[in-house]
Amino acid sequence: MWNEETAEQLGAALRRLRNTSGLSQESLAYQAGITKNQLQLIEAGRSTGRKAGAGPSNPRMATLAGLAGVLGISVAQLMTESGL
Repeated sequence: MWNEETAEQLGAALRRLRNTSGLSQESLAYQAGITKNQLQLIEAGRSTGRKAGAGPSNPRMATLAGLAGVLGISVAQLMTESGL
């Protein structure tokens, strides 16, 4: 089940992998074909910039594939790193 906790786990893993790879949010986002704002929201586990009433982030498979590809891993590995 996808919820706030799982969205935050994905965000934390993505941030950790990005930092380990030495990439900035801007660089990872650009290479993955998304905006820096989208990446910031995914890393925060939120669907919008508003804290009140914001649901969990729920990135598309294409977004996950793009991010994983830039990080040199598969989407399955990204999910494993996230504990999902």
